[in-house]
Amino acid sequence: MTSAKNNHMLRGAFALGKGDKLLQDNPKAIVKEVFWTHGITQRAISNATKIPQQTVSRLVNTLIEDDLIRSVAGSGKASAGLEPNPAYAYCYGLSILLDAISIALMNFKGEVVATRHIELDDMGIASVLSKAESEVQAMSVEHNIDSGRVLGIGVGISGFFSSNDGKMNTHHAIEEWADINIADTVADTFNLPTWVVNDGTGAAAGEGIAGVGRKYKNFVYFFVSSAFGGGLINNGDMIRGTHGNAGELGDMLPAKLYSHPNLQLLERILLKHGVEVPSLYRLNETFDPEWPGVDEWIYKVQDSFDLVATASSALLDSQAIIIGGHIPTKLAQKVIPRIDVYAQFRRGAKRPMPEIVCAGVTDCPVAVGAATLPIRDWFL
Repeated sequence: MTSAKNNHMLRGAFALGKGDKLLQDNPKAIVKEVFWTHGITQRAISNATKIPQQTVSRLVNTLIEDDLIRSVAGSGKASAGLEPNPAYAYCYGLSILLDAISIALMNFKGEVVATRHIELDDMGIASVLSKAESEVQAMSVEHNIDSGRVLGIGVGISGFFSSNDGKMNTHHAIEEWADINIADTVADTFNLPTWVVNDGTGAAAGEGIAGVGRKYKNFVYFFVSSAFGGGLINNGDMIRGTHGNAGELGDMLPAKLYSHPNLQLLERILLKHGVEVPSLYRLNETFDPEWPGVDEWIYKVQDSFDLVATASSALLDSQAIIIGGHIPTKLAQKVIPRIDVYAQFRRGAKRPMPEIVCAGVTDCPVAVGAATLPIRDWFL
């Protein structure tokens, strides 16, 4: 969901053109190809977009002059590879967790410049936005970010959209954020164009640009955190659904029949075995796959992973299933070999199965994903 104020909050380095677009269709198509394929040549862009090569050459020269893209080889020759200019724009991502916030800074090339994770006692609106604003200002100073080149801010939060009015039914731990227009509220604080997604979709969006998901055009993202959800990427784009709730994988699992593969269940099992976890969101830093209780958790949730992986594969025919969120990489590596994706044999063969892999973005995944939203919306 986007703030209705986005077009009026663009910073000085950006100006809307015809149709309230930052780029018209052909230049945008070129930038999109350059973004997804760093080092792409003008000839390859013409082949991919069907734009005549002479037109591509002219538009590429303009985009280089405007600092959106640059030549990898340092020249403007048609044979030179092209890539986005990292300093053309910067985006912030804000993740509103159950007892903490995370912030990510991303450049126009899709690279993560910095992340921060801050635990909070008060997750109310005023407390979160005050702390987020001060952290964003500090990051901007630390990394010498020109405020005029900040394209926007994305927000990822736990919950589901109630309708198309920008309001969410959030987790009870962040009750104050329920039933308000989150995008407009954040936009007013930062005076920036603002986008909002649920946490699973946000993490999937970040994995698709800054993680191993960039290798796949189509994947299903398993968001394993305090709860279990997910996100869907098709042809590089987020699938949002009618109301913005696509990828609610946890709803595939009736609670009375299946244990949800979330980290709160893992925390309870570990505590039963005498292992205390300081923070679910920083578990990757301390996790030991040999802790007592780890195998018990995997045993309890294995059928759940099997069911959701099978349903995802059958419904979407995806290239990959990516296990991410706040699950420790070593735990995901232990889970993946045990996931069984069911498919009938015919003439001695199954239909093509998705690869199941660990996420590449493990630090502040929702904030990283939220930071991709302005780039995705304006340029991709």
